Amino acid sequence: MAAKPLSRRGQFTVGVLVVAAGLCIVALAANYIGKSTGRFDPVVGLIAGLALAFAGAILVVPERQGRTRAWFGAMMITAIALLFDWLAFGPHEPREAVALGNAAAVRMHFWQVPGRILLVSGAVLFNLMALWAWFRARRVRRKTARA
Repeated sequence: MAAKPLSRRGQFTVGVLVVAAGLCIVALAANYIGKSTGRFDPVVGLIAGLALAFAGAILVVPERQGRTRAWFGAMMITAIALLFDWLAFGPHEPREAVALGNAAAVRMHFWQVPGRILLVSGAVLFNLMALWAWFRARRVRRKTARA
């Protein structure tokens, strides 16, 4: 059974709630930047909150404003790409870090390697998707500006 699509009022309400939740996550994570937080990485919370806020902004903007929705979509995909980049290439625990002078000094269990390869390839794919989204947003803008 197919779900009934949300009305415009429902989309707006859900979008505002998602934007508010995303901005709350951003504010909470920004409060912890530079402090010792244990296992919680505030940069991950900051970037994930931004992605959530941009996703909610897409729901708030009416469908007839395709140009604005394309820009918010590009920002959302870019935030997700930054999140994957931070997880794949960002600073890690010392036991997982690569020594700068000796690339053979990686201390990683054999069974962690496939997951690491998938994470890095996912980060690269999301970077390519973000690049495509920005080019698409520019194309939508030009197309509607000429009309």
